[in-house]
Amino acid sequence: MPNGKPAGLRCVQLTDDNRCAIFGRPERPAVCSSLRAEPAMCGKDRAHALAWLARLEAATATT
Repeated sequence: MPNGKPAGLRCVQLTDDNRCAIFGRPERPAVCSSLRAEPAMCGKDRAHALAWLARLEAATATT
């Protein structure tokens, strides 16, 4: 996504099983590489982690 990924929009690099198709590759955006998940972010399940990411996106969305 050359101009960045807007909040609430699915990343075009996600595979059908929600994995990053460019993980570990040089073209992976710095923002993705710098994200450091920690236990509080991941929680006990996928729903918790996705809700946390949604809150991050909402907090950093530009209008």
